[in-house]
Amino acid sequence: MPKLYRGVWPQNVSRLAKYGIRYHEGAWAVAVLYEVGSGLRYLALDKARDDIADLVNGLKQALGSGPGGAFYVNEHRHVIVPVNSGDGTSHYYFADYLRGDFTFHFEGTLLSTRPVHPNGQVMKRGERWIGPRPGIPYVLAAGGTDIYYETPALTDSDPPTVRPMMTMKVKLSQVLANPALVRKAVGPVATIRGFEGGRFYVNEHGAMFTPIDQGDENGIDYVYCGTIDRATWFPESPTS
Repeated sequence: MPKLYRGVWPQNVSRLAKYGIRYHEGAWAVAVLYEVGSGLRYLALDKARDDIADLVNGLKQALGSGPGGAFYVNEHRHVIVPVNSGDGTSHYYFADYLRGDFTFHFEGTLLSTRPVHPNGQVMKRGERWIGPRPGIPYVLAAGGTDIYYETPALTDSDPPTVRPMMTMKVKLSQVLANPALVRKAVGPVATIRGFEGGRFYVNEHGAMFTPIDQGDENGIDYVYCGTIDRATWFPESPTS
């Protein structure tokens, strides 16, 4: 049976911050909701990744849940699947590693989750993030000197269970115990978000992007913060 995932559970994120499995024209496909602009959203499909559709659906059905629904891919390319626990919450499980990339299109243009422009030019830090936005949420702490995440606390048993009414906050400064490395990791995000801190996302390519109000009365834009340096980042969570 699948075991609870010991890494970050990306709870309370928008529909644009997750992938999904959708049934379309007689087959299951990987889907992502893409914000086109002016209030328009487009449901892009990758019908070729039926392997991921089968993987997610198979895990959910093994746990007594129906097929379809959301899943996530983190910076370690872990495919993480939330499954209804029966008490109104979802528990998250590791399914497998993502091999290869998803391919989505909108009006003939490739929608890439890599930090590149449609012409293939590499994005620069501070530019508007133009691709789909699935990612794992992290927080730049107020003061801009640390990064942390919060997730439900699990027991140390094997298999683990959820500790009721308890969460776990993990700070990068506690993981690395090296102030110079923490400053190196924090810098790219703090340059964009400033001392107030706030939420940002990391996707399967290690790309970081964050919601910013540009002050131009056009609402929230997402801005590219750079790519994580894995030597100064949270370690890969165990998958078995």
